[in-house]
Amino acid sequence: MGVLRRSIALSTGLVVFATGLFFVQAPATAVPLPGPDNPNVQFVEGTPHSEHTFETPPVDNAPKGQADVDSLLRDGALAAGPGGDIRVRLVTAKLADNTNPVSMAGAEQAVAATSSYWKAMTANKLSMSVASKVAGHQSKAKSTDSYSTIMSTITSELKWSASPYTALVIFVPTATLSGNALGAGYSSGSYSGRVLMPQISNFSNNVMSHEFGHVIGLMHADALQCRSGASDVGVDSNGRFTDSSCYIREYGDTTDIMGAAQYTSPVVSSTLWDFAGLGRGDEIRDVGVASGVKSYTLKPWGGTEAQRAIKFTDPISREVYYLELRQPAGYDNYLSASTQSGNRGVKIVQRGGATIASSLILMPSTVPFSEPYYAKNHAWQAGSTFTTYTGTKVTINSVSSTSATVTINADPKLKTRMRFSAGDFDGDKLADVISREADGSLLLFAGLPGNRLEDSVRIGSGWDIFNAVLGTSDFTGDGFADIVARSSDGALWLYPGNGKGGFLPRSQVGIGWQGFTQLVAPGDFNGDGRADVIASDPDGRLWLYPGNGSGGFLARAMIGQGWDSFNSLAPAGSFGGGPVGLLARANDGTLFVYPGDGEGGFLPRAAVGSGWNGAGDIVGGQDLTGDQRADVLAGASMILYPGDGAGFADRLAIGTGWNQFSQVWEAGDFDGDAVADILARGTNGVLWLYPGNGSGGFLPRVQLGTGWNVFTAVLSAGDFDGDKHPDLVARSSDGTLWLYPTDGKGQFLARKQIGTGWQGFTELLAPGDFSGDGRADILARAADGSMWLYPGNGAGGFQPWRQIGTGWNIFNAVMQGSDFNGDGREDVLARGTDGALWLYPGNGSGGFLARQYLGSGWNMFTTFAAIGNAFTGTGDPSLVGVAGDGTLLTYSGTGRGAFKPVALNPR
Repeated sequence: MGVLRRSIALSTGLVVFATGLFFVQAPATAVPLPGPDNPNVQFVEGTPHSEHTFETPPVDNAPKGQADVDSLLRDGALAAGPGGDIRVRLVTAKLADNTNPVSMAGAEQAVAATSSYWKAMTANKLSMSVASKVAGHQSKAKSTDSYSTIMSTITSELKWSASPYTALVIFVPTATLSGNALGAGYSSGSYSGRVLMPQISNFSNNVMSHEFGHVIGLMHADALQCRSGASDVGVDSNGRFTDSSCYIREYGDTTDIMGAAQYTSPVVSSTLWDFAGLGRGDEIRDVGVASGVKSYTLKPWGGTEAQRAIKFTDPISREVYYLELRQPAGYDNYLSASTQSGNRGVKIVQRGGATIASSLILMPSTVPFSEPYYAKNHAWQAGSTFTTYTGTKVTINSVSSTSATVTINADPKLKTRMRFSAGDFDGDKLADVISREADGSLLLFAGLPGNRLEDSVRIGSGWDIFNAVLGTSDFTGDGFADIVARSSDGALWLYPGNGKGGFLPRSQVGIGWQGFTQLVAPGDFNGDGRADVIASDPDGRLWLYPGNGSGGFLARAMIGQGWDSFNSLAPAGSFGGGPVGLLARANDGTLFVYPGDGEGGFLPRAAVGSGWNGAGDIVGGQDLTGDQRADVLAGASMILYPGDGAGFADRLAIGTGWNQFSQVWEAGDFDGDAVADILARGTNGVLWLYPGNGSGGFLPRVQLGTGWNVFTAVLSAGDFDGDKHPDLVARSSDGTLWLYPTDGKGQFLARKQIGTGWQGFTELLAPGDFSGDGRADILARAADGSMWLYPGNGAGGFQPWRQIGTGWNIFNAVMQGSDFNGDGREDVLARGTDGALWLYPGNGSGGFLARQYLGSGWNMFTTFAAIGNAFTGTGDPSLVGVAGDGTLLTYSGTGRGAFKPVALNPR
């Protein structure tokens, strides 16, 4: 439960002072009504309770600052606790309109009961004794007055003033006080205060003890209530619960003296005990920030044993929780009643809540309890598990009348997303990706042709009991991919795949694996034809657990040291060349490949990348692109980096047989699906659309027409006629220029002639808006090397043309480059006769900036094209080219005027 962290002291009117623990506020109820300053608290009308006010202390000390308030919130009072006898002036009063007597003996008995209670809670360090008595004081106050007026009137009449370790206790003859209160208290700090009580009743002992709890510095014992039933809940930056169905029920913990008034006097909860420095100081075992998986024993909290309760800090929220066993012992003997069975067991309480001095019980069900005012199920029973809102788990292992055992599981990896590949998990011959999500669900991203992954399908739930989940390919020898998972207690479980995307019954295949920091399933690492597992320990040692081929392991062997310098290990498959190996990410983000030697060892490592610290899980060891080479997937962003057999691929083959085409060029988003497409014109004149799939591959091709071999040039002109749809421009052999408008869905409308005399140009290209006026343009290269700009008019025609360059006849290919350097302006690419590729950045106004050299060897392509930044799905510009053997290759640009290893987005 998140505490109201924004200046709690001020939000409730409380101020913490330096000499001990003092609280100050103007007369008001102890916890304000729901409102902007304390939006989470609710009071259930009719709850038997006493009212309380912290008033000005007798000594005016300088207040502590907010840092000290935060320290109290984090560390508690850390005081030696109260010590001494509070001297009580005991008064029985008669009111002006009610002169019925109040028994002085009964009033003394209530003080004695209160003293006995707090002696037990403070190891006899605090007591209350009657120092003076006033019997039958006749007051001018009336029974119709508010309790604050009655208290003020009688205090003035008696001329009583506060001093350390003193108290004024007044009984009046009314059945209740105003507002049906069963008592009212005023705390002045320094263990001093005033208490107003109605006629002696079965509530008197409880209410009096409750009020002296306030004198010690405690606030109320409340309960978390959530209509959603949430076990725990955090707060947002405004202090409101993130679950709007949750609220703090004031006085809701009725197994605490500081809860609702009742006939018994329950033991004060360990959180308030700790806060006020009660007892001997050894009753609560503080285990600090929870980590790993650890078990503890609790003894009855109402007893007297040392370290009988547990206090721990959540590793993520840093909020403090207490665990105590409530059984009939000491002041908790009332729990022996059959009606109290649900309140016997492990009680979970959190420090703070409404104020820094409050406590908040987190019950097995936080659905607002149906009982009028007293819940019957405060305690957690054996076999149940409480989970903090950050994911830390408290499991109740056993509960008896004399002890309970609990396990605190603070393994952060239980809530961490883990992505990996087990190879072909669904039986379609394509490698798949599996993700264990933070909510415990297991998702399958089935591999698809064309570098794609299918939308996720949930194939399991409840996997948040594991802190490591990994794919082992075929671990059992049945030909199907399997999964291995480790629970926090070190148990290793095998989940055999059924070859159809599901599982056969699981089996436990190991114990004691909790000591390993990382587990990896590299495949067959030692060359015996069986899948293995590799584990690293905190000392940096690397261990090989050879699989036995039937779901178990042979004797382990240490295969390396110094591996604690890596924060992530992953299968590499054959990524580094040779037999299967490992990928290892160093703390500085450098990614290394350790090729295996096929005999259980490694070949020399190689650095294959940098900046990988933000990549999340590294998914490796599988061929996700279908080119028979191992690839790497960055789990956080799901970006696919194809391998070329020795490292990351600078280019990727995405098709064969493309030498049947005389021209291949970019089509923009030709079919209207927001993905870049490619057009290809066959030597037979057939025009084909290859729709992009958004991950550097294609959907099934579509024939757009025949007879296109009559044209000497065809180019994609973007939206040339201003109708928001892509268009083609084609030049016939007689120089006529034709516009082929489309409907934006891959179909042509009636063509239009838009020019003549274009046969004099050796090459035409459509660079988009090259002139910077917002309209698509065309560039034309003449035989003499001059370059001409034909600005489009936005309606299917041209504005006046102009020459923008000379000397372009040194190139054997010139094409539009999209915005290859990422400056927001259209560029041109040109290939020299020597195969060098040059970038001519556009200046945005129909000219060029200084050219840049991009690389050599580009004369291997018969045709090539820049296809913008929507083809691979990564947002980076791409190029495709048809090699002489008909292979279609793709290249990824950096977006800054250079090339990088290919990156794809398979989602």
